[in-house]
Amino acid sequence: MTDAIADRSPQSPRDDDAARSPGSCVAAVDIGGTGTRVRLSDGRTTSEVVRAPGRTVTAAGIDADALLAGLTSALDTLRAAHPHFRVEALGVGMSGLLGLTAQPSCLPGRLAALFGAPRVVLASDMVTSYVGALGMRPGAVVAAGTGAVALGTDFRERWLRSDGWGHLLGDEGSGAWIGCAGLRAAMRAHDRRTGGSALLLELAAERFGEPAGLPGRLYPHGDVAGRMAAFAPDVARAAHRGDGVARGIWRRAAEHLAHTVSAALPPGEPPVVSWCGQLFSAGDLLTDPFLEALRHAAPRARPVPPAGSALDGAARLARQAVERPGELPDMAPYIRSLPPVSPPPVSGVSRARGSF
Repeated sequence: MTDAIADRSPQSPRDDDAARSPGSCVAAVDIGGTGTRVRLSDGRTTSEVVRAPGRTVTAAGIDADALLAGLTSALDTLRAAHPHFRVEALGVGMSGLLGLTAQPSCLPGRLAALFGAPRVVLASDMVTSYVGALGMRPGAVVAAGTGAVALGTDFRERWLRSDGWGHLLGDEGSGAWIGCAGLRAAMRAHDRRTGGSALLLELAAERFGEPAGLPGRLYPHGDVAGRMAAFAPDVARAAHRGDGVARGIWRRAAEHLAHTVSAALPPGEPPVVSWCGQLFSAGDLLTDPFLEALRHAAPRARPVPPAGSALDGAARLARQAVERPGELPDMAPYIRSLPPVSPPPVSGVSRARGSF
């Protein structure tokens, strides 16, 4: 259990109606590239959030065995603290589900066996981020952390993805993108090229060591995106200290995120937009220019502050699997249920954009 660390964060009110019988609970899991969070709730008590390692990507895709081993450790920690809990439904949001999972159809059954849950909802983290931020009403949500992706949906037949293509092909405006832009500015300063930042060079040296050795520390690393994203807080520090290059990086990131989410708005639906993800914890440094850029990218969009997190979204999907399973969408590859639910009727509109 050494990999699972209990985080005594404030209890969430979002799981209040979870319980169906004494001891029954829902489990919510949020699996990211750099970490996993697990939480239980029986409707009266919401557990601490237990953290475990994130997903590992190999040449064959996400390593399901390593993922389940980390979840086993986290679940052992929670069961020791809450031995009376019995998982009635499990909601899981996972990054990489839409492209890095070799056999996604096998995962719900393996997760059900691990948690002892008769009902499992496995979704892309963009879906759980959406549900946490906006619930299950039509609109679009951009999630920004190490990566960046937007989902627009009506939760019936329109499922529109924008970006989320990883740090080499996309994820524009993400933590990895910001960190990479900051490191490039640092190296320009190191080389005495124009457009560099002496402050970012100083901060890069503090975090990574001698700049000339940065390629050797970065390129062979198993998680290059996470390594670059780790520099995003330093770019924020530089921006708060008045560095013009750093502030420009955050402004461009906000513009990218605004264009990403506006591209995901489903046609013919109310243009409701929200946002979520660790990157937005930068506060006004990102939110203010994001909202300004959104006004230009989608003048009719109605921004709505997020109601909750991706973990809250996973919990809500689990509760719905217990209380109203017939209303739960089953739209592979975005969201899968065990046992499966009947798919909604299709009226001829393309049901999904983006696949495995």
